[in-house]
Amino acid sequence: MKRNRPIFIKINGVILLLVILIAILYAYFSQTSFKVIDTQITANNESQLSFLKKQVESNVERLSLSSTVLVRDSSILDLQKSILLENDYERINFQRQVKEKLNLQSFSSNWSNHLSVYLPDIQIRISTNPGDGYDPKDLDKANNGTWELHYDIDRQSSYYQLFIWDPYFSKNTEQTVNAIYEARFGVDNIREMLRQYKPDRPGYSFLLTSSGKVFSSSANDDVDYEALGASLLREKLSESGHKKIKLDKQKTYLSYIRLPSLDAYLVNYVPLNVIHAPMIVSRNLFYLSLVILVFLGFGAAYLLYLNVQKPISYIVKGLKQFEIGNHSYRINRRFHNEFDYMMLRFNDMGSEIQHLIDNVYAEQNRSRLATLKQLQSQINPHFLYNCLSFIAGCAKAGYTDTIQQMTYHLGDYYRYTTRVENQMPLLKEEVELVHHYLKIYALRLERIDYRIQIPPEMLNEPIMRLILQPVVENAIVHGVEPTLGRGRIQVTGSADEVWNVLLVEDSGAGMTEQEIASYMQSLEQPMEESTGCGLWNVNQRLKQRFGPEAGISMGRSSELSGLFVRLRWKREEGDDHDSIAAS
Repeated sequence: MKRNRPIFIKINGVILLLVILIAILYAYFSQTSFKVIDTQITANNESQLSFLKKQVESNVERLSLSSTVLVRDSSILDLQKSILLENDYERINFQRQVKEKLNLQSFSSNWSNHLSVYLPDIQIRISTNPGDGYDPKDLDKANNGTWELHYDIDRQSSYYQLFIWDPYFSKNTEQTVNAIYEARFGVDNIREMLRQYKPDRPGYSFLLTSSGKVFSSSANDDVDYEALGASLLREKLSESGHKKIKLDKQKTYLSYIRLPSLDAYLVNYVPLNVIHAPMIVSRNLFYLSLVILVFLGFGAAYLLYLNVQKPISYIVKGLKQFEIGNHSYRINRRFHNEFDYMMLRFNDMGSEIQHLIDNVYAEQNRSRLATLKQLQSQINPHFLYNCLSFIAGCAKAGYTDTIQQMTYHLGDYYRYTTRVENQMPLLKEEVELVHHYLKIYALRLERIDYRIQIPPEMLNEPIMRLILQPVVENAIVHGVEPTLGRGRIQVTGSADEVWNVLLVEDSGAGMTEQEIASYMQSLEQPMEESTGCGLWNVNQRLKQRFGPEAGISMGRSSELSGLFVRLRWKREEGDDHDSIAAS
């Protein structure tokens, strides 16, 4: 039979299932949120880096255009004329005017810078920085129209420098050089922009040159980014992009964009735990709350189990005990709730049922005992009347010896039958009774032979009173007496681990198989006037005492010419033997 699971387990299963579903849904929504945030961060970083790039490119371009403005300036042209005319006074005056205009151009830029004009004909340099001198080697090493990085080991003095020849293609040709314009700005300008870029955004930013030099918002931090910059350059970066990398054992989101004018990259990276930190905290709080709710749910289910399911289980257990016949079972548990009233009523009901059953059972036992005693009383008168008639006949004929033997056996016979206090004597007492009975009949008929053969150990088995004698009487009255000539009665016994068996055979005329079957059927029916009293009584008594498998069976005798009657009853334990024998 399929066993139902307790309600407590079912409730906990439902709670656990709901929690799992909620956790799966939240995990899905959380993962989706992370993806959306990553997408927004990507777009935002690209936008911010593009804006920073425009600022840098705008300042670089403004410095680059300053040389174009100076080429067309009249002071520069006047200075060049004074040099050709070798007018020193005007040359000095125009040099002063050029320097003033260089300072104006320098101050117009947002970045700190230095602007210079080289005049190869007179080998002088007009500069916004008074300390700058004319060095032909600087011009020889310089490239025309390209910003070049001049790196200093202390990183503080690094700068970008741009030279433009006038005319533009006069550097590598024989064309006469009128002037050379120089623009220069320090890397500190870029550092300042990175510092202004950083406070509004999480993460770290730096400038990575194509040569592998790194400039961050602070010169002291440049070394920290060199390894990352070198690894990025090995990957051959495109114009712009973003990627997820692992840096210092942390997942990091990195974005970059190229600065063509400086041949460098602006790089920004943010550890993902910084980006995801608020959501991670929220997610952890949710899971913690979910765990607390799970325990609270289990606690509520346990309280339900203690206050509802457990009382019901005690009631169910009590009903099962009643079902198997244990009506003495009582519930001695108190739950201090409404179920205590049910427990009390259940115990009262059990007491009433047990009282009724005990009364009915006792009444049945009394009825059964009265029936048994009534059946025994029906057996005795048949034999007594015949014996008294025989004694009277012998007295008239003067057979005193026969009367003496008859009286002796008849006395022992009735001494046993009148001892009704012991209803379960030993088999040997029943056998002695049968011996007296057969001896009396042998005196009466003078043509009966008999043999009793029972194993000695079987003689100590307890048996009901007057069980064997009615069967032997039936064999004589209906088997031997109606038959002419000498008759024979044979009583044998056998036993196994469970059953005792007595077999009574006679040498009478016997019965057909059909008659035997009909007679056996009548022994199982309520007694009628046509039903023989002796065997029916024995059969009913054996069945009532030892169960439906005990009783009488009949058939044709294989040794004698008549019938056999088999008595079958269960063996009892040794302790019961002793108590029965003692009684």
